[in-house]
Amino acid sequence: MNKTSIIMKIACWVGYCLFAGYSAYMTAKSVAMSFEMTQVWMVFIFVFIVALIAGYCLSVVIGEMQNSFNPSKSKFALGLIGFILFWGVSFATNVHYMLMSNEGLKVVSTELGIYKNYVEETVQDNMDSIKDKEAADIALCEASVQNLMDEFKRECESSIRYGFGDRAIGYLKDIEDYFASSGGKFNDQYSYKNSIFDDDKDRGDRGKTGAREVNALKEKYSLRVVERLLRRENVIRNYYKMKIPQTKDLDLIRRFIKDSLYVVDIPQITEIATPDVYYQFSKLQLKGNVYDRLNQNAQLELERSMKVSKTDNEEDIEKGKYRYRNYPSARMFSTFNVWDDMMHGRLPNDMKLFGWILFALIVDLVAFILRILAR
Repeated sequence: MNKTSIIMKIACWVGYCLFAGYSAYMTAKSVAMSFEMTQVWMVFIFVFIVALIAGYCLSVVIGEMQNSFNPSKSKFALGLIGFILFWGVSFATNVHYMLMSNEGLKVVSTELGIYKNYVEETVQDNMDSIKDKEAADIALCEASVQNLMDEFKRECESSIRYGFGDRAIGYLKDIEDYFASSGGKFNDQYSYKNSIFDDDKDRGDRGKTGAREVNALKEKYSLRVVERLLRRENVIRNYYKMKIPQTKDLDLIRRFIKDSLYVVDIPQITEIATPDVYYQFSKLQLKGNVYDRLNQNAQLELERSMKVSKTDNEEDIEKGKYRYRNYPSARMFSTFNVWDDMMHGRLPNDMKLFGWILFALIVDLVAFILRILAR
């Protein structure tokens, strides 16, 4: 072997190690994020060794193909299987790494925008809704009680049955029943039975017909009704006050997104622009400080908003017949999820893998050509 051949082989070995090392680095980063590993360089060393084994397997395959005297079918088969297996892992993870590198910023920024819009709209809707519902429930309560009180007074003043008789008392009982039956919605634990007219304590008032007595009884029981009404209105107000902290929590998230993530984090990750910062931002900020602080209904609503049915029937989303309108960052950092979504046609229309597939093929093709030349 002459000097030129030796130099060429050394150059091919160096070139192969460089391309294989670059490929191993992409694979290591992809694997580390997919399995949430922290020791990336340990993964890289292992993957680089695997890349060398893949190169050796390819060398065995080429050697057996060139062996015209006594080729070994078993060595050829084992070498081919080993090469395809090791190269397949490298190829899939390299494509995944390139996707994270080039789509990561758009994915996390879009997802942050979705969270921001949802929280802002929900906070405003909740505040308006709480005020409107509180006012509506108080108005309904007042109107319902007032209608029964009007009937009570008319019955007391009836020219046919003037006085405080059973029918007048019946309207007071109807008011008690109304308070009792409508209290469950507001978690009102108070027992309204006999709270306005007590069958035992107030039985002496039954049947009175004197004008002064009737007027006094109307005043007496009107005051009791007003006391119960004011009590119920306070219960309603407290019920809706309990809902305000939930809205305040959302408002804290809204301010955190606006004042911290958009002001500090987004400019930083835009400047650094690596899969590592996208991954940390997605895991710590988007998931840990935003998504996980929302209630389950909000989480489900956000997840559904990122999907669109492949048909005109929105119910097909629940059957898995959907693609992503906006790709979730949590799925982007998993090789398995990305390839599964690609194989099932779930990737967004603007997220294309063809270019990165071609790039990964070229990197590995150059590496293995150099390995063959270095034999």
